[in-house]
Amino acid sequence: MSEPTQRKPTIVVIATGGTIAMRIDPISGGPVPTLSGADLVAGIPALGDLGEIIVEEFANIPSEQMQPHTWLQLAQRIRALTSVDAAGARLSTRQRPRGIIILHGTDTMEETAFFLDVTAPTDVPVVLTGAMRAASDPDPDGPRNIVDAVTVAVHARSRGRGVLVVMNGNIHSARRVTKIDTSDVGAFQSVLPPDLGRIHAGRVHYSGAWSPRTHVPLPTHLPRVDIIPMYAGVDDFALKAALAVGAAGLVINAVGAGNVNDALFQGILQALNAGIPVVIASRVPYGEVRPVYAYSGGGIALLRAGAIFARDLNPQKARVLLMAGLGAGMASPALVSLFNQ
Repeated sequence: MSEPTQRKPTIVVIATGGTIAMRIDPISGGPVPTLSGADLVAGIPALGDLGEIIVEEFANIPSEQMQPHTWLQLAQRIRALTSVDAAGARLSTRQRPRGIIILHGTDTMEETAFFLDVTAPTDVPVVLTGAMRAASDPDPDGPRNIVDAVTVAVHARSRGRGVLVVMNGNIHSARRVTKIDTSDVGAFQSVLPPDLGRIHAGRVHYSGAWSPRTHVPLPTHLPRVDIIPMYAGVDDFALKAALAVGAAGLVINAVGAGNVNDALFQGILQALNAGIPVVIASRVPYGEVRPVYAYSGGGIALLRAGAIFARDLNPQKARVLLMAGLGAGMASPALVSLFNQ
């Protein structure tokens, strides 16, 4: 009697576009969206050895065109694939895919990854990947990144780690990863602590690094939150403009460990007095924001005024978390706890 054939793991690939799906347009002279997710998968025969690949064509856009409502749709899709069926019954382990791959442009990849990590918790590995070189490049990095992403998704030790970003052979957590180079294939890096692991010669090697995770109930909508920059000589014009168009919250891209000048500080005080939550992040890529200085605009003064510190989150991720918290109906005390988990 022959041995039963072992069932291949099911991997769902959700294509959203990005450079990975672009080719050089001879008329415009630059990469434009061209390939579907099915095209990309069909061009990588090795994927068939890793699992049964199911492709979903979600979008084909540069990641600059990603919108908060797109994040919500992606989160809803992931929850549908990993949580409950159309009738509301909880899916069994057998019904759920082994992993989910999201093909995404690199420019806002970290924001999408972090939003999904916060709002779509699941033990099923969700891995974002993309490319720094177009598909028509003589040496495209997309195919290898896709293979690496699927390799990570089917690995037993990837379960329960949250949303991951896999690029250039490195495994990053959604919370820690950021894009640090405009063009190099090694454009992504984890900060505080280093990356979670690597893929080498088809093998996954996890390090001992750990990344905290924060969960928020999936909102039905995401309110407007704007990032206000701090730079030498800035005033509160941009802050007031954001409030004038309906910002429900503000993230300050502060300097140092979380400091602003007096002019911006006065605008922050007015926003806080009006009940607008203000989160302090930093334009410095490494280290946490924390209250250090007591002068007007220093971190201690901001904390005493009621501002929330983003800790290790960069401004764009602090904005994602504030939007999710506000969208879930959280008021000030709950928001403080959310950022301090």
